Amino acid sequence: MFASFEKSNISCMSIVLPQKEINIYDEMEYYGNSIKKIDRMRKIVGFHKRKVADSNTTASDLAIVAAECLIRDNNINRANIDCLINVTQEADYKSPSSAYYVHHKLGLSKKCIATDINQGCAGWVFGLYIAFGMIEGGASRNVLLLCADTPSILKNINDRAQAPLFGDGGVATFIEQGSRKSYFNIDTISDNFEDLILPFSGTRFLSKDKSLIESLYQHSYKQENGESIPFDIGTSYMDSMGVFNFAIDIIPKNIESLLKYAKKQVDSIDYLCLHQANKQIVKEIGALCGFDDSKVPYYAFEHFGNNTMCSIPTTIATLPIESKKDTLLCCGFGNGLVCASSILDMSDSPPPISLLL
Repeated sequence: MFASFEKSNISCMSIVLPQKEINIYDEMEYYGNSIKKIDRMRKIVGFHKRKVADSNTTASDLAIVAAECLIRDNNINRANIDCLINVTQEADYKSPSSAYYVHHKLGLSKKCIATDINQGCAGWVFGLYIAFGMIEGGASRNVLLLCADTPSILKNINDRAQAPLFGDGGVATFIEQGSRKSYFNIDTISDNFEDLILPFSGTRFLSKDKSLIESLYQHSYKQENGESIPFDIGTSYMDSMGVFNFAIDIIPKNIESLLKYAKKQVDSIDYLCLHQANKQIVKEIGALCGFDDSKVPYYAFEHFGNNTMCSIPTTIATLPIESKKDTLLCCGFGNGLVCASSILDMSDSPPPISLLL
């Protein structure tokens, strides 16, 4: 699905990351107490540090803090906010939508519509697509887009394929009427939806058809020492190789198609801001798309972890202050499986960005 918009601008963003930090060197027992093994994983995958929330903090809590910072730092009149889009994977309650809780806590107008969007790593770009479309169509004058996630609580600490990857975070983005042109390309690869899934949740788990659930329940994590650790009913499941193949096979094609649709060349893009899946995937996609390594940052992953839908804004916030950032190609990809890419015009007063720890 291709789309372009020319009446919407990102005016400002605020990114909130938890203070608690886990360093991969603090988890040596999972690597046979071998610094050499950890150094190897750092070099290949990029494992280093990740920011994680405490057990009492929900995704909505992070979204609210990010929104309050955005409203305060940019003098936004909350009474004039038309629409609240809350992108989350981990709702506070199954019903009602977490957007109503967030709407209440932020003290937004009763005329401000509020809704959740269930999206993962592609959530920020997907949310922009919806927000830009609403403004373009005249349904809203402005949109407060919130993205927040706490994936760390859904990972088995013994699963070394997932636990060291994921960090938590919250992002608030304010979108207003404007005149910058943006381009989007969204591909839905639903054939392999089960490659990245929280299986023991929702009504499917309660239904009589448990074939997928039972097959995943038999899965066990193979550790480097040969020990098998059974799948934990409360955690998410990821087919690492399936997700890697999806990223390498599908994402470059999506990005190349977007460039062609927008009639732009690789050298016209200042930075390729990819979802921070891990260092290896980010570098591989950048190379396959013909970008110089210096234009494909992965600092955010190495220092904050893969904070899913927050990783692209976190990456933008950590770009060098003195560098040119007029044109960004942002690409989020993940559970669904879905790939959402956008070329954003950040020229003419680039959006103020706050990165708060």
